[in-house]
Amino acid sequence: MPRQIPRHLHAVLLACAGVFFACGPLGCTAPAPSEPTSGDLAGEPEAKVKVPAPSALQERLAALDPIRPLPPSDAQRQLTGLMDGYFSRSNEKRIYLSVDKPLYHPGESVWFRAWDLATPTLTSQQSGWVLAQLITPRGSVLIQRQLQLRAGVASSDFAIPPGTAGGEYKLAVTVAGAAKSERTILVSSYQPPRIKKKLELLRKAYGPGDKVAAAVSLAGATGEALAGKKATYLAVVDGVEIARKTFVTGEKGNAVVRFELPRRIARGDGLLTILIEDGGVTESIQKRIPIITGQIDLALYPEGGDLVFGLPGRVYFAAKNPLGKPADIEGRVVTDDGREVATFRSLINGMGRFELTPAANTAYHVEIARPVGVTATYPLPTVKESGCSLMAVDDFAGNRDEVRTAIWCSEAREVIVTASLRDRRLGDVAAKIARGVPSVVAIPVPPGRQGAVRVTLFNDQGGLSPLAERLIYRGLGDDLHVAITADRERYTPRAPITLTVATTDGAGRPVDADLALSVVDDTVLSFADDKSANMLAAVYLEGEMPGQKIYHPNDYFAGTPEAVHGLDLVLGTQGWRRFDWQHAFAPPPPPM
Repeated sequence: MPRQIPRHLHAVLLACAGVFFACGPLGCTAPAPSEPTSGDLAGEPEAKVKVPAPSALQERLAALDPIRPLPPSDAQRQLTGLMDGYFSRSNEKRIYLSVDKPLYHPGESVWFRAWDLATPTLTSQQSGWVLAQLITPRGSVLIQRQLQLRAGVASSDFAIPPGTAGGEYKLAVTVAGAAKSERTILVSSYQPPRIKKKLELLRKAYGPGDKVAAAVSLAGATGEALAGKKATYLAVVDGVEIARKTFVTGEKGNAVVRFELPRRIARGDGLLTILIEDGGVTESIQKRIPIITGQIDLALYPEGGDLVFGLPGRVYFAAKNPLGKPADIEGRVVTDDGREVATFRSLINGMGRFELTPAANTAYHVEIARPVGVTATYPLPTVKESGCSLMAVDDFAGNRDEVRTAIWCSEAREVIVTASLRDRRLGDVAAKIARGVPSVVAIPVPPGRQGAVRVTLFNDQGGLSPLAERLIYRGLGDDLHVAITADRERYTPRAPITLTVATTDGAGRPVDADLALSVVDDTVLSFADDKSANMLAAVYLEGEMPGQKIYHPNDYFAGTPEAVHGLDLVLGTQGWRRFDWQHAFAPPPPPM
């Protein structure tokens, strides 16, 4: 009998940006988006940041059999009871709010839908009331309405009054007076562009003298690639034009433009503009060139929490420019007496990682080699003299139905490893760890469970104190699959459209689904360049890091090798945590 997924879980498993049909003056079609291909980027080294192969250490760990668990101890039973009791008291929610498009004219209606989801199961049968508000750029409430929550879902629309001032508005929903979600929309009296344009710099940071490369993609209003289209790029740095050249797109409407930055740059104010003439009208798209003139904000995160002298470990890093945007970097790790012990390069959005076994009585720091001109050095976090280190056994391909971690300890000891997913314990293992020898612990993850698993290493002797912890993503890609077939390839204005929608689970079996459909001029979507989290990214990733802003969260669910590795990197940086279990072990007394 096919496995049935609860109805509202389907909505979560769908990357719910809506199903978009492209519509223009001549009718509608369902085009595939035009994106730069590897062929377009051939010969451009900056576009070829390769996903690193498994290290020798990771290959050795992958070949180890998991350690045999010890019989349950009193401490393990106590820990299980404390965790289960804490999770049973938790009533956390994840609210997802979707809109039909990110950009509106004054006078248009904002159609929206909100899902109220229980954190452990991502399902909801809740009823009640939701407060929905449209908030102006100045923080005042323009429109608000009470909505009925039916089976965990509420939907409505707000008509933006004609003459409303343009700007960045917020749509906010509050459930049961506490759980809240909001997203940004833009209101503007814009003119819809005739051409869909995409422009992406191929690195997130450049220094003086660096060669810049940017990928350009051009398509018509109904999605056809603009092959052989002439365009011009214009690069300006600190108010001075440094490059201007005409180029022609390839057969898929793509091109790569290249130019070199000056060797001396004062402020680093760079702007790249693409100009395209079409039917006597010139359209443009612009991107800031992320130029670094000597300053990088580099954060370093030891995997699991701490580095320990003599024990293998990994350090995750995240680099940003002075404006707080990701910055791609290359560099090395050196001792204070100048010995190089590791090199590194960011993989995606300024993030990466490197391995290090710190030696006793040795201090380490990081030096940036690229972008050039960064003279500051960055000390590694303090290394502990003793303790345990925790390292995930990488499984980016998702071949295992369990989460595996490797553990080293400076002294032989008994430990407990627990795994939990969205306020639900998956399991725990008690193990005896030999001195300085890696032990691999495996905890099964049930089929269909997707998300960031919280793995915590506890001491089993002298009190239940946490020693290390990290997030490891499992079940990536175990989503709802939606296939949409139109009854015709193209449509004339006002022609009826019939769509056939088929929804299946990861194994290809039919399942019920709760879906949303938007019909939007996708030149507007291209113009808005919205990077808000879709349903997958919002519920599975942003929900693990409340209060944090994740840069381009949808990047990590793209299915590419870079995206899969990038998901590990964002969990190792923004998902880094400091063993916050006191609230579970010593809950506040019940109210009198």
